[in-house]
Amino acid sequence: MKHDTFDKYPPGGLDLAQQALLTTWDCLSDYREDLVLVGGLAVRLLTHRADEGLPDAVTIDVDFGISIGASGGMYGSIKQTLSGHGFRWDGNRFSREFGEMPLFLDLLTDDDKADVGSAVLDDSLSVSIVPGISRALAQSRIVRISGTTLLGVEQTEDVRVAEIGPMLVLKLNAFAGRKAVKDAHDIAYLAMNYLDGIEDAIAGFAEEKTAGNRGMKRALQTLQDHFGNASAQGPMSCAAFRMNNEHLLVARADESLQIRQQCVTLAQALLG
Repeated sequence: MKHDTFDKYPPGGLDLAQQALLTTWDCLSDYREDLVLVGGLAVRLLTHRADEGLPDAVTIDVDFGISIGASGGMYGSIKQTLSGHGFRWDGNRFSREFGEMPLFLDLLTDDDKADVGSAVLDDSLSVSIVPGISRALAQSRIVRISGTTLLGVEQTEDVRVAEIGPMLVLKLNAFAGRKAVKDAHDIAYLAMNYLDGIEDAIAGFAEEKTAGNRGMKRALQTLQDHFGNASAQGPMSCAAFRMNNEHLLVARADESLQIRQQCVTLAQALLG
């Protein structure tokens, strides 16, 4: 679930997503070797916080990449395990309601062949195929997270998070597919606020070119087609999201142009 502007994300959404992450990482312990965190929560964990008053990393979802051959063995299926924690399988994703706030959990895989479609895991879950998930599983870092679970229990977990290169590829592919303005924000925020610095972010993306990441071709095409100039769809989407659709106001023209030019400069650097 994605909103079209930063201000529509509820203040407690990110905390709730982190609570869900701590809960699911714990209860899916038998799958940990086959799971990696991707999506908006991974963006949050890979980056420094924005300066006060500026849009930060936001999400109300938890997204996992999962190996195509993942199996929990004798300990029960993913569906059974998550249902015991209040998550309902809705056909292509898990969800749980918290008052009026829905929380979603998605599983994504890569069969190293198809570019679209779905694959069935061993517990009969049909999950979306996303090129590049295999690289996210192979290129990751461990991030220690402390907080409360959905039950309110204080907990610390060492979570496997996809690294910067695979994450940028995944986010560029996501933008290419659905043109969600939040994806444009995530791409720019992820690279510019990366924990190890923007130069390492660019280098990490370059590594994916030589590593055979299946999502790289589309990622590069997306940069060329949608981030080529300040009026292109990518930069305009990023400005619209961060400025709550006020990016075309004359009074905020300078701010809008600065955001859009930053996106173009980043795209040029990623293209090399």
